Amino acid sequence: MPEVTIYTDGAARGNPNGPGGYGAVVRYTDAGGKVYEREYSAGFTVTTNNRMELMGAIIALENLKVPCKVTLYSDSKYLVDAFNEGWAYYWRTHEYRNKQGDLVKNDLLWRRLMEQVDRHETEFIWVKGHNGHPENERCDELATSAADSKMLFVDDGGDLRNPKLAPQEETVVTADSAGPATITKETTAAAEDSWNAALDCLTAFSDGKISREDFYSKLEVLRAKIDAEMELLEQMEEAYYAEEDGQ
Repeated sequence: MPEVTIYTDGAARGNPNGPGGYGAVVRYTDAGGKVYEREYSAGFTVTTNNRMELMGAIIALENLKVPCKVTLYSDSKYLVDAFNEGWAYYWRTHEYRNKQGDLVKNDLLWRRLMEQVDRHETEFIWVKGHNGHPENERCDELATSAADSKMLFVDDGGDLRNPKLAPQEETVVTADSAGPATITKETTAAAEDSWNAALDCLTAFSDGKISREDFYSKLEVLRAKIDAEMELLEQMEEAYYAEEDGQ
């Protein structure tokens, strides 16, 4: 069984109920000593730190293609203690209700995470946050950058398997002799459509509906579109702020 090391973190601005994000670093060393590493992150609109902590672990584990022996490091007691103290297993045997009979918070995310814990041999280890741990610091950087990004997904309170991109506000972007011009929502809608198409492509691949070759081929096309659309939006924003600075 392959041995994999995972580091995760979650963040939320104005926790609870602010924008948030997760970050994860997945590392694997093959028999020849070659190290493979991949990073994952995404931001959400109105969410909580605990939900993002769970998402970091979920996404990292879900992206392992085969069952693995996993050592997962996190600075979240909420995540780590749930397994090391046995709470998560108790919740599952009681339909995700606590000893008082109340549904536990984030039950759908816990259900999703437990699917991966069953699939892998996973050890959860707590590390102190913001204490100079390089990988933990990197995950924090990924999580906070995602929370601060312009492209955020909607946290609907569910299991977040297929999140939708949050609607982008109408943006004032260019200036001419008549003053700033308003770009209609078509500009941001194009970027949103491309992001959602990329998510649909990923879902189809995860469900085995398209081959790996088709997935990467489609993803390359979508990535080029997204890059072009994001560049356009950034140019528009720069033009708007340049006009404001000149007023």
